Amino acid sequence: MFVFPLIIVVSWSVFIRYVLHSPDIYSYDLTWMFYAVLSFLGGGFALQNEVHVRADVFLNMLKNRGQAVLNIIGFVIFFFPSMIGLLWSCWDLVYKAFYYHETSPYTSWNPSVAPIKTVLFVSMVLLTLQGIVKFAGYIKQAKDGNPVLPDRTEETEGGENA
Repeated sequence: MFVFPLIIVVSWSVFIRYVLHSPDIYSYDLTWMFYAVLSFLGGGFALQNEVHVRADVFLNMLKNRGQAVLNIIGFVIFFFPSMIGLLWSCWDLVYKAFYYHETSPYTSWNPSVAPIKTVLFVSMVLLTLQGIVKFAGYIKQAKDGNPVLPDRTEETEGGENA
């Protein structure tokens, strides 16, 4: 959703700088803010679709229950402690941004950074909620032995969803 505004801002900035020879004061801040929103909100999407980085070499050697147990251990050791720390620190960033009326120091436009820090906190909340859903699915997979997400290649090969 924020890709198109990002493309428009960068294209407009290039146009007015090199064609009209008139630099703007807002494009740099808007560019990093739009890109930050894309990056922040991409975490939940990556976790939902399991496209995040992990060591599949060991995971693929295990059966469904073993994969689920390894994922549960990884969530307990790495994901949940990290998310607690990130939520705590992001909340502190948001609070300070609103309390001190922080602005961006990068350009003379000086927009407020409170909205982007709020988006960061909301994205961490959404990522945590997505992690809880995935964690519950891995517990179910460990109990039943069936994978949480069926292999999507089997569905499209049969012609049903092609």
